[in-house]
Parts: sequence; structure tokens; C-alpha cells
Amino acid sequence: MRRNNLILGLLFLIVTGVMCVRSRAQASVVKAEKSWQARRELSDAAARRRKDIIYHEEKVPDYTLPQPLWLADGTKVAGAEMWRTRRRPEILELFRKYVYGRAPVGRPKGMTFKVFDLKHKALNGLATRKQVTVNFTGKENGPSMDILIYLPGAAKKPVPTFVILNFGGNHTINAHPGIKLSTRWMRSGREATEGSRGSSSSSYPVEKILSRGYGLATIYYGDIDPDYHDGFKNGVHPVFDKLVDGKRAPDAWGSVCAWAWGLSRAMDYFESDEVIDNKRIAVLGHSRLGKTSLWAGARDERFALVISNNSGCGGAALSRRRFGETVKRINTSFPHWFCDNFKKYNGEEDRLPVDQHMLIALMAPRPVYVASADEDLWADPRGEFLACKNAGPVYDLLGLRSLGVKKMPALNSPIQKGKVGYHIRTGGHGLTEYDWQQYMDFADKNFKGAEISLRDRKDIIFFCGFESNKWYEQFGMRSRPERVEVVSSDSERKFEPHAGRAMRIKIDRGGHYGASIMYRFKGQVGQEPQEIYFRYYLRLADDWNPAGGGKMPGISGTYGRAGWGGRPSDGRNGWSARGQFNRQVDGKTPVGYYCYHADMKGRYGSNWIWDTEKRGYLENNRWYCIEQYVKMNTPGKNDGILRGWVDGQPAFEKTDVRMRDVDILRIEAVWLNLYLGGSWVAKSDHHLYIDDVVIAHNYIGPI
Repeated sequence: MRRNNLILGLLFLIVTGVMCVRSRAQASVVKAEKSWQARRELSDAAARRRKDIIYHEEKVPDYTLPQPLWLADGTKVAGAEMWRTRRRPEILELFRKYVYGRAPVGRPKGMTFKVFDLKHKALNGLATRKQVTVNFTGKENGPSMDILIYLPGAAKKPVPTFVILNFGGNHTINAHPGIKLSTRWMRSGREATEGSRGSSSSSYPVEKILSRGYGLATIYYGDIDPDYHDGFKNGVHPVFDKLVDGKRAPDAWGSVCAWAWGLSRAMDYFESDEVIDNKRIAVLGHSRLGKTSLWAGARDERFALVISNNSGCGGAALSRRRFGETVKRINTSFPHWFCDNFKKYNGEEDRLPVDQHMLIALMAPRPVYVASADEDLWADPRGEFLACKNAGPVYDLLGLRSLGVKKMPALNSPIQKGKVGYHIRTGGHGLTEYDWQQYMDFADKNFKGAEISLRDRKDIIFFCGFESNKWYEQFGMRSRPERVEVVSSDSERKFEPHAGRAMRIKIDRGGHYGASIMYRFKGQVGQEPQEIYFRYYLRLADDWNPAGGGKMPGISGTYGRAGWGGRPSDGRNGWSARGQFNRQVDGKTPVGYYCYHADMKGRYGSNWIWDTEKRGYLENNRWYCIEQYVKMNTPGKNDGILRGWVDGQPAFEKTDVRMRDVDILRIEAVWLNLYLGGSWVAKSDHHLYIDDVVIAHNYIGPI
């Protein structure tokens, strides 16, 4: 009996063991299925149709990607500053020279905007519809494009907006007869007709976009440049090309670059339209226009979010994989898309000095999103995912959360936890409502509130959005300073909040003092840094018109001894690099640095206005993103650095400042100092607003 029980027990253990093994095996199969794999039947069918194209993963050749964080001379990128000032420009130049070509720099002289349609109760009262002609040269017979804009009627202005080029004409987005027919550069078989109205509406769910609080702006890409190889005789090329002996240079811009240039001209318009939030513009593109949106976002940092939908070769997919469409195939079928230099790499992808993970990395620190489709093997979904993954080291360097996964997600399982987003959905090549849903979710995470946007940053030392009534405790203060309030509205002074509530500082009529608020590093984090980035949002009120100059927020190390108030620095006693303002010039307030340093002359600090392209000249009644960077000099040497940005654009740089001769002087505090200097007093009450103060180890940039 005992023997029988023993045998039964052994049998039970064997059976349950087998079941456990099988269960574990099944679990591992389920787990494996969570990572996308191209369906074999699709790969086989595609390979039968195109025997010269790789459609099976096992046939992808071995390749080595160029390193985004190594300079061309072999130096490793050591930090965010080296990335921004050396490696990023280097990569951007490589893409200009070898892939997309060179577009004209900046806004064209004479360019004009003309609103030719404005309807406030469009789409059954849901939206305001606006149509704008952008004339690139200002001449009636010159090249131009029309922007069709829908903004939610009930949304608070200004409105964050998606901008997207379309294939069929603006009239195909919506069937409303008030939308101008797009006829420029339409080829036979694609004529613009009344019957084609709304034919692309399934790719542009306007009502759903509006219901989420976003605007939609769209442009027919043929307005900018026709999508066929005409020797660049039409569109913007013949007007802006710089020919040498009647010939185009091998790095002259192709059509993708021209379309991207057109998107930047749309951004120029958005900056002039007060109902559009030009600090929260998401540029989106599908297929060849996804390639375009990526290049537009790389070359123009004003785009706050960049989205690529099924963009494939020359877009988000790694070229070196040679999976699906290849460099040779795309240059053969579409010789006008890229610059001539790109053709040198037909079948020679490993010789390319760049690959598309580096293009995606150029968006950092801004968010970027890439999407693939299960059946769209021509666009190489895995190659698109791997490009996102391999852009990660740049985001990591900047203290940002990148994609954060090692394997491709399953179908319809978006990854949106970091600044790099990705999904692969069921279906084929197209822009669907599912895609839009993910893009709006990702925009919500990055656009709707500074706290959400900054949550992913690992390098943030301090953030204050002034949402708490006891905000001053975050700065280490015991009580709220006088003449300082937190407000969510101020209609008397045309104030509109940047996000939630903001700090309002007042200079009384007949007075000169506003505020002195310090964040002291030693008391807050225990040590004083050698370099720091400080960003805040600034809005000068409607009543701002000071009689003279004064001080603004900045960075300091006075230690209560020297560096302010006529107490000169000698390299051993103290220093400061506060902000400053001058009296208005043509209705704009010049701002800059007011610096006490070891080489100063006289008792008072040096005045350095942020003059780069006049970006430091600020208007009243609009928010500006002001960012400062200070790096302490080597004691006794003139190698200290001051930099400044306005709205993410470089506004000032000085690299030879001597703040100190002794190591004991460091960055003591960020100093929110505001007052009129000298004997000047306010002729009336003056106000300004400050919001979303951030201190970080790396460049911060606009929200």
C-alpha cells in the first residue's frame, strides 16, 4: 500500500511538473507575442512580388550605426552643452550636405500674409475657420501657399495646434464649399473638382481634434513644390535657388526640404496670429510628408512636438537595414525628393555619415513621436522603432526619459512615458483616427501643463509653477514678499496666464522696488554648482513702460559682500549675472545681462543686451521663455560663459568672463530681483508676470 502511494505520488509530481513546464512555455510564448514581429505570410507575399527587396528579418545585413554622441574628430560628447553647441550643429550639417539639401535661411524678405476667409461659426458652430495666403516674395505673381485653419470655438485662446501638409488639396480635408479649391501643380488625373471635396476627411478627424482643444492647420504640399521631377523649374526652387554657372549645387535642396521650408513659413504666420499658441505647435506628416515633418522639426526648433506617421526610408527608418524601400529605390523612383549627394549612397548605405536615429535625436529636448503600421513593411516598422530606440542616448544625456523599452511593443500598445513616443497599429499605410488619438494623448502629456512636461526630467533641481498659495516656501522664504501676488487673471492689464496661475510683481508709482526672491543652492540642495541653467516665463504687463533701466531675474554669487549695489567685484569677494532691462525702444523693452565681474570698470556692472537678431527686445502683453546659462570660469582665467535664449532661440553668448580668482566663489543663488536702477522711479504703477521657474543641470527650453 505504501509502495502504491509512493508510485502515485511520483506520478503526480511528474504530471504536475510537466504541466508547470508547459505552462511556463506557454507563458513565454505569450510574453514573446507582446513584441511585434512581421507576419510571415505578409513577408513571404511581399518577397514574391519584389524579389530584389528585403522583407525577411533574417536577410537584413549586419550594420553598425554611427554614434550620435561622438564628434567627427573622435571626441566623446561630455555633456548637454557640448551636444547643443557642437555635436547637434555637426549632425544637422551632415543631413543638409548629404541627405536633404540646403534651404534658404530665415524668413524671406517681403513675405506677406493675407487672410481671405474668416468664419466664426464653422462646422455647425464648433469652430472658427480661417484661410490665409502666404506669399513668399510678397509679389502677386510669386510662389505662395494657402493655410486652412480650424480652431475650436469654445477653447481658451491661444490654442495649441497641429500643422500638417496634405496630398490632395485643402478642399479635400472638409467638404464645406467655402474652402478654396487647391489647383496649383495638380497633375492629370488629380484635378481639383467640387466632387473631390472632403475626399481625405477620414485622415483628418477635424471635429475630434477640435473637441480635444486643439487646432488644425493644413497646407497642400503642391503649393510649395510640385511632387514630380521637373528639374526644379516650378514651385519655390527657381525663385530661391542659388545657381553657380547655371547649375544647382550637389547639396541644393530637394522637394522634401522645400516642403519642410514651407512648414517653417507657416510657423512664421503662427507667430503673428494671437489666437494660435505658437509655443505649442505640433508638426505632423504622413508617408513622404512624415519625412518632411521630421526634417522640418530638426531644422526649425520652434516646432514644439514632431510627429512622423509611416515615413519609412529617408524618414524614421534606419537606412542601413535596407529593409523594404532602400536609398537606391527611393532615389530612383523620386529623384527630386533629396539632394544629389544622397544618390552617392545608392546601395552604399554603410558609407553614410548619418542614419535616421540621428535625425530623431535632433529633436531633443523636444518630444518626438513615430508611428508604424503592421502591414506597411515597405516602410520598415522595425527600422522605425530602432531609430527611436537608438536616439535614446541623446535624450538620456539631456536628463530626459527616452523611449525606455528594449523591444518593440505589441500591436496597438503605444509607448508614451518619455519624450520619445512610438506605436505600431493594425492595418496598412495610412493616417487613421487611431493614430490621431495617440498623437493627441502624447500632446496632452507634453503641452498641457509645465509640471507634466517636466516630470520626465531627471536633471531638474527646482520647479515652481506658482500654483500653491505658499509658493514662497519652495524658495526657502517664510512669508510672501510685498508687492508680489499670485493671480490667475488680470483683465485690467490684458493678462492671460501661461499655465494656471502666475506671479505678478508690482512697482508702485513713485517707487523703484519690485521684488528680491532668492533660491540659495547650499540651503536647498546642500552644495553650490559650477554651472547652471535657469529658465522662467516672463510677460510684461500692458502698463509696463519704465522711465529707465533696471534689474531682472538672474544668477549670482554675492555672498553678501560684493556684486551688487555699487560693490565692485575683484575676483575674490563676489559676482553676479542678473538680468537687466533698458527703457523701451520703439515699444519694445531690451533685456540682457547686468554683470559684476573681476574685469569690470568702475563701481557698477557691465551692461550686455541680448542683441542676437534682436531677440532680446520684448513686447508687452505676450509670454516669453527666458533662459540663462552660467558656467563659472577656471579661477583666474577668462573662460567663464554666459548664454541667453529667448523662446528657445540663441540671443546672447559671451565665453570670456572672469567672475572669480578663487574656487570658493561659486553659484550661490538664482536671484529673482526686480527694480528700477539709479534715481529712476515709476511714473505710474508697473507690473510684470513670472511663471514656470525651472533650474536644471542641462538646457531646459520652452514647454
